Amino acid sequence: MINPLSGPKRIVNKLIKTYLILKSHLHQPSYKHQEKIIFGLLEKCKNTVFWKRYGFENITTIEDFQNTVPISHYKDFEPWIIYMLKGEKNITYPGKVERFATSSWTTWGNAKFVPITRDNLHESHFKWGLEFFGMYVKNNPRTQFFQGKAMVIGWWFTKNPYTGENNVGFISAILQKTAPWIGQHFREPSAEVSYMENRDEKVQRIIEETVDKNITCMNAQPSRGSNFLYKVLEYTGKKNILEVWPNFEVFFRWGMAIDLYKPQFQALFPGNKVKYYQAYNASEWFFASQDANFTDDMLLFTKHGVFYEFIPFEEYGKENPIVLTLKDVEIDKDYVILITNNSWLRRYVLGDTVKFTTLKPRRIKISGRTKYYIDVVGECVTSDYTDRALLEACKKTDTIATDYMLAPITYSGWNIRGAYERVIEFTKAPKDEQEFANILDKELCNINSYYFDERYDTKVLGEPMVHIVRQGTFYEWMKSKNKLGGQHKVPKVSNERKNIDEVLTIIWL
Repeated sequence: MINPLSGPKRIVNKLIKTYLILKSHLHQPSYKHQEKIIFGLLEKCKNTVFWKRYGFENITTIEDFQNTVPISHYKDFEPWIIYMLKGEKNITYPGKVERFATSSWTTWGNAKFVPITRDNLHESHFKWGLEFFGMYVKNNPRTQFFQGKAMVIGWWFTKNPYTGENNVGFISAILQKTAPWIGQHFREPSAEVSYMENRDEKVQRIIEETVDKNITCMNAQPSRGSNFLYKVLEYTGKKNILEVWPNFEVFFRWGMAIDLYKPQFQALFPGNKVKYYQAYNASEWFFASQDANFTDDMLLFTKHGVFYEFIPFEEYGKENPIVLTLKDVEIDKDYVILITNNSWLRRYVLGDTVKFTTLKPRRIKISGRTKYYIDVVGECVTSDYTDRALLEACKKTDTIATDYMLAPITYSGWNIRGAYERVIEFTKAPKDEQEFANILDKELCNINSYYFDERYDTKVLGEPMVHIVRQGTFYEWMKSKNKLGGQHKVPKVSNERKNIDEVLTIIWL
């Protein structure tokens, strides 16, 4: 048998690692980067329609920019994007936007299109990728990552609803199509399989195409990744993934915290060989990356073409909220992120909340979503709190939860005004459902003092309800909504009951 570490492969491996380590040393988060970016964007966009609409010639300071340009959500910005989708030039950024990322196109009225410019690809996505992998290699210099292939489950393209061009797709499809040749070389599956639209057929083809390959890593959401890996075990009959891919060494995760899914991954990857590295990315941008082994926060990227602003969570939704720049943020406070970038999304509410864990350098943790929280009587419970409570309850009951959904039940009257109702999917379910519900409730009280006050002091929140459902329930629900694409996640926490009522209908059929 040929030694995989011999000859040209070994030389290429060493050269790539050296290059990536050098790249990883180049980034140190700084507010000076931010000032340069915003004024560079203002200068570059001075001949656009958007510039003329807001009178950017009068902007000389960051305060001028904040006072001139309104905070926007997607619907506010959508008219500008439609002009760009129609192929019109110089709308919010110089020239014609060639690509648009989306997360859904089941009905065009509900689809979300994110303009992806050439500058956006090169200054954010590709630059971030090099530094992200460089940080992993720097911290793991003996890695053999590049001796094998990376598993990346991408998605597909569709036609532009206005021009008929084939330039609308999931961000993973756009990155696969436009990535430098070296990125194309080190990934699986083939482009033909990756662009398939039927997800179930695609997963089967990916497994058939890759089970005999030397897969050394995977890039996915934790929930999607674990589901795929269990299907690999079903197909191969193996006990764990290291029996299928013995050189697998790192799971690159994005989109959600991994703590809840860690027990599943420990079963999939027994021992301590496999590492887990986190990235903070979205269709709009790539924002941050884990920069050390065994941490759960990420280094914020500050010189990749995006200008950040932060609204304290308690200010969000006010007519004139306090808005901070990077130089004014504090540790351990929830902030809603606004971004202005070189696809020229301007003062755009990304929808995430983050906390800073350090300021020198600036590192962050994702703490929740602006629309995914519960606030029945002022308890302000986000998915960060509910994730942590569920994880602790699982530890204390020797159970493994895979996903969940949480919404309030509201009552009329003043004695008890509401309660929490959960639907939880397990790979290892509790023996006593009520005992688990009680422990889970106490853990949430330990984590969130406001919830404790409303449960046990004012007692306006009543006894919570827990439904344990069969494996595959959330997959079935997501499939019924045509939301199996890579950017979609189970909406864990919501003040509204629409989603949980639909799931309850499935389990009661």
